[in-house]
Amino acid sequence: MLGILAVRWRISDLSSGKPPTAGRVAWVAEGKLWVKDLPGGKARQLAAGENISRPVWSPTGRWLLFRRGEDLWLVGLSRDGARHVAQRVSEFAWSPVADVFAFTAGGELCAGEPAKDGLCVLVKREPGVDLGRIAWSPDGKWVALERQKIEPGVPGYAGIWKVDATSGAVKRVYTSRLHFDRESGVMGEMPRLAGWTSDGKMIILWRGHCSASIEADGLPLGLAPADGCEEPVPLIGKDWDWESAVLVRPSFLVTAPGKLAIIVGAGRETWVNKRLTVYDFRTGRLAYPTGTGQAAVDPAFSPDGKLLVYSAGPEVKDAGGYEQTLRQGLASRRLWVVGTDGGKPRRLTNDPAYRDERPFFSADGWYILFARLDGENKASLWLVQPDGSDLEQVVESIGLLTGDFTFGYYGAVAWDELFAYWPGVADAALINAAKGTPEAKKLLARYPWAKIVVNRSGKLAVDFRVDKLESGDEPGPYLRLRVFIDPATNTPADRFLDLNGRVIRTEIFRHLDEETVFGTKVPYLNPAYGVYLEFPRHWRPRPGYDDVAGIPGSYEGG
Repeated sequence: MLGILAVRWRISDLSSGKPPTAGRVAWVAEGKLWVKDLPGGKARQLAAGENISRPVWSPTGRWLLFRRGEDLWLVGLSRDGARHVAQRVSEFAWSPVADVFAFTAGGELCAGEPAKDGLCVLVKREPGVDLGRIAWSPDGKWVALERQKIEPGVPGYAGIWKVDATSGAVKRVYTSRLHFDRESGVMGEMPRLAGWTSDGKMIILWRGHCSASIEADGLPLGLAPADGCEEPVPLIGKDWDWESAVLVRPSFLVTAPGKLAIIVGAGRETWVNKRLTVYDFRTGRLAYPTGTGQAAVDPAFSPDGKLLVYSAGPEVKDAGGYEQTLRQGLASRRLWVVGTDGGKPRRLTNDPAYRDERPFFSADGWYILFARLDGENKASLWLVQPDGSDLEQVVESIGLLTGDFTFGYYGAVAWDELFAYWPGVADAALINAAKGTPEAKKLLARYPWAKIVVNRSGKLAVDFRVDKLESGDEPGPYLRLRVFIDPATNTPADRFLDLNGRVIRTEIFRHLDEETVFGTKVPYLNPAYGVYLEFPRHWRPRPGYDDVAGIPGSYEGG
């Protein structure tokens, strides 16, 4: 029988007034769920009850999903209690751009919103079909998921599909055939979902035999086009080998625009043969920022993708299986930071009393939150700046922790079971909010190739910019729409139009209609082929010609 979760007091003050400067953290301690604004906020209790674990923040930082036993619960910062969502939930995740969540339970994929009581079934239960990992696309339009069907005497399959988060339409990404052998068990390849690339065009997956033992030692990574394929492209190596396999752990790979950071190296032991690797999608090249004598775990990109922070210690070889020797080696893990375009790694922390793991960047890139473990199995949370300055403890204790938990699965601690970090509003959520404004819709309808950039240098804002291409190095005329975001509500606020240096705050729609920054001609740009040309502003599309990405295929004068 389910217990009742109690809330000690209202915490609406957490979601009002000045927003936190270093994000917000939730953690589990002594059977209670706590939350705190960073760096100097007051800790508040959200819920109490047995077996609370795995808190996960919504993208706006207003809601938390968490487990209580096998069940899924939801709690908001401005409400008086937690709400039971579903029983026996397997996987759950928030959309990266809106407060919408998805989860699997009983062979179904469901979605919900905190402000609504009902749930939407996106994928219905099918006899003999099991659902596995799920992952939202960066734009929040799709949910990728694993599906498999294994029945004796019947041809089976395993693969990855994507589901339209609005309509529930299911599209195949990649599948492989399975069959059941009475002597050998399930035979065939089992794709495992890792996530999406930052542009949403590719899905990252592990590939390997249907074997838990082989999976535990790592599998090759591949890339499958999100629109579907017959055979994924190998990402590192074509087949399994000791140097290129990657452990099937979500914290061992992380994406940034154009890049993927991976902890490469086979073997379930995380204290040996684990090397930080950066894959560049534009060049297809691999870079190895760390040396072979260091075992790395848990990488995290800075918001601009220029830095990587990770935890690492010296490799522990020939430990003979003695746990005490291994614990001493794991205790040497420290935080390191390195540039993604080269340079030597730089150590951020170096206190011999602690083991430092699971770092996260704040959304503005000014802070790094991480977990510290002392010699008495006591864990705490700390902040540090990327240059190593202003080291500060922000949560005194999480847990209680057992020795088995802090040793982890071959040295990999399940920190996500105990704490969750909301770094501030992510770029994807800000862009999604700004794109919903009428001004942005109008600009993007005319200039679908406009560059969209989040600006955090002053007031939080999203810029939509169109530049005229120039043959030389001198910048040409430009058009910029700036949409400010209110950090207290994560919604669009003021906005202005910048016409080549002329700032316009009123009648923005009229100026967008009459925009003449490019003179009496309108620019046409085909990004795929790098074609730029200009045509008279009064020209209109010829009848019968379809638009391509919002750009008429042919024009003619009147």
